[in-house]
Amino acid sequence: MNEYRYQELDIGHKETFRVTITREMEDAFRQITGDSNPLHRDDAFALEAGQGRFSSHVTFGMLTSSFYSTLAGVYLPGKYSLIHSLDIKLQKPVYCGDELTVTGEIADKQDELGLLILKAEIRNQKQKCVSKATMKVLCLR
Repeated sequence: MNEYRYQELDIGHKETFRVTITREMEDAFRQITGDSNPLHRDDAFALEAGQGRFSSHVTFGMLTSSFYSTLAGVYLPGKYSLIHSLDIKLQKPVYCGDELTVTGEIADKQDELGLLILKAEIRNQKQKCVSKATMKVLCLR
């Protein structure tokens, strides 16, 4: 876990990590949220309902988006962070087995608040952008 302090961080600083979506992650998310939509668990249903747009069941968009929390809380700035706001745009479906690369870069800083503005994105193993976000993150130290 990174422990960056506000004064140590500059505009342009970037952090990246990778994660692979597993069935266990999907099952845990389903258990926590109670979202039992068959689009997120039933391949045949997803193929039919999506009229060919999906190759199998689609991973929860909010599961994918939850990795923005990991970005702030573990990587940028890490230990001394608190997400203030998050604007997410889901771009493409994510599937079980996809390897995601999560990247965040400091686009701006607001010194009076100790606030970092991050531009973040998640790409799959084919380098396709599946999600973009603008994050405002308080750096508590």
